[in-house]
Amino acid sequence: MVILDTICSECTASYKSAISVVRMSGPQSFEILSKMVGEDVRSLKARVTYFVSLYVSEEDKNTLIDKCLIVIFKAPHSFTGEDTVEFYTHGSRIIVNQLLDALVSYGARRALGGEFSAKAFYNGKMDLSEAEAINSLINARTGRSKDYALRALGGNNSKLISGMKQQLNLLSAEIETDIDYPEYEDDKPLIGKAENLVDSLLEKVEPLIKSSRQSKYLFSGVKVAIVGEPNVGKSTLLNKILGEDKAIVTPIPGTTRDVVEGEKELDGIIYKFFDTAGIRDQAQQIEKIGIDKSYKAVQDADIVLVLAEKAESLDKELENLHLKSDKVDKPIIYVSTKKDLYGTNSEAMISISRDDASLDELFELMESKLDLDKKEEEGLTSSRDLDLLTEFSDCLRSIKKDIQEGLTIDVAEIKLIKATSYLDSILGTESTLEDIYSTVFKYFCVGK
Repeated sequence: MVILDTICSECTASYKSAISVVRMSGPQSFEILSKMVGEDVRSLKARVTYFVSLYVSEEDKNTLIDKCLIVIFKAPHSFTGEDTVEFYTHGSRIIVNQLLDALVSYGARRALGGEFSAKAFYNGKMDLSEAEAINSLINARTGRSKDYALRALGGNNSKLISGMKQQLNLLSAEIETDIDYPEYEDDKPLIGKAENLVDSLLEKVEPLIKSSRQSKYLFSGVKVAIVGEPNVGKSTLLNKILGEDKAIVTPIPGTTRDVVEGEKELDGIIYKFFDTAGIRDQAQQIEKIGIDKSYKAVQDADIVLVLAEKAESLDKELENLHLKSDKVDKPIIYVSTKKDLYGTNSEAMISISRDDASLDELFELMESKLDLDKKEEEGLTSSRDLDLLTEFSDCLRSIKKDIQEGLTIDVAEIKLIKATSYLDSILGTESTLEDIYSTVFKYFCVGK
């Protein structure tokens, strides 16, 4: 990827359609367009639609590619921050391919995946968190995930993170000032300032982490493992949820030998269900392979439904399934099945039967366990950002602990700089000691 290259690519799906959109961006864009239409386009107005004829060769006016619409965007007022041209052609594959070949022959090259967004990032049109929000928006599968990605794209998250970074740099600058120029020491102890700032930042970051955790489920879906002993109704439950006979149901224990999967959308969330082989000690060789996959499904799941006919305590049932509760570090819903035969069981969180008209209560329980019953605010849209935000929060808590244990402010500054680096990674920027020193001179007039 070379940021100064002029690149081109089809922006619409690569199949026959009424209209296709081709984009070209880079310093040679207007020069190339001028050659294709046979006149200088630099005098054209930006963001205005023009009807033009496009030719394969500047010299050959008999070889017409297409008559189409174009719009030009002049730097820096474009998505990429560069001179950009968008072509709205007829959707024939021949036309699109001829156009791209002609653009390449004039000096452009075909764009790599995500390269237009990369140009926008490098040219300061967006930060990394906003770029990831664009990717999430494109891949959104429900209206709820689409709305969330649009909110993330609004830039409020970037402003919040940039503001926290600025506060950290400012405190680090004060600390450097105190160390190097003690005559500038503020009246208020810096250690108190640091503790107050950490508390303030934690109040801001914790809601953002919570909302960002919800985004994981909005965009990746919720993985639900259905586990239990043989013949407790796991496959029946899956079929009931999906509204189809996805899994084979028989009275014979051990019918399910492999993991059976199915998806269900509810309230804008995609739930991915995994019906697993019944777990029991006395199993044949093939059945044991299925049981191993059951344990793997539990490990990979976001939430686990533990099914039992006559529910004992959850800990007892987990013991029967050789699943230690302290090893299943995810939400568990204990479901008593065959309510029509055994009645409601007080040990279980919910009792169901195959004749129940709806499973709304079960879905409400899953939403509650995952905090999806609450309306999500703005948050970050990628797992990478969530991991960085969590590390940032952990670092702040470590700083607070150090302060409470009486460590000196210069030691705390090391972790303050580390905390700032996590925010830099989210934004795609980099803070250095030079940033801190520039803040010293900007706000404290040192050395003037």
